Amino acid sequence: MNDEYVGPLSFKIANIVSIFVMQALFVSLAWSLLFQLNQFIFAEISVNKLVCWIFMPAFIRMLAVMIFDWAGVFGLVLGAYITRDLSIANTLTPFMLALISGVGPYVSMRFCQKSFHLPESFDGLRPQQLIIFAFAGSVVNTGLNHFYYQFSGIAYSLEKTFIPMMVGDFVGTLLMLYFAALIIRTLRYYFQTKSDLTD
Repeated sequence: MNDEYVGPLSFKIANIVSIFVMQALFVSLAWSLLFQLNQFIFAEISVNKLVCWIFMPAFIRMLAVMIFDWAGVFGLVLGAYITRDLSIANTLTPFMLALISGVGPYVSMRFCQKSFHLPESFDGLRPQQLIIFAFAGSVVNTGLNHFYYQFSGIAYSLEKTFIPMMVGDFVGTLLMLYFAALIIRTLRYYFQTKSDLTD
């Protein structure tokens, strides 16, 4: 390869890698902060550290993979591992659960896009399509967790863990979608009002 192309190529690769890392770290930070907030607000309805009847960080899963693609997956894995349950003695389980937390939403997103012909970004998504994403994400994440626990032979209660996890993921995502829509609507109203006053 000609030396005059090595410099620009190396710069482009470094730039792509740095953007990927920054996006992954941003997702990891967003996950960790919302995870801590969820534990603080909904401590009374938490089944354990990783399962709650309202689990707002599930919203970050959907958002991360749709906006950042594989960088979002890596960020989710990192964030889930940082916020892992330290009481779990098995060293493999926290990593596997973190991996599921990242790969699960990516699988559900691709499934929804292929099966329901949904767009690959939030642009043009209707409320009912967001609900489909939220429901699919909760089912896939819970299903993969259930499959791992069954496969690994770890004691696992269907009623006490599976159902709260699925409901919590779905309700938490819908709750955050509502807050996001409320913020967007408020900002639009503010800027529209400001624009009308200046005209």
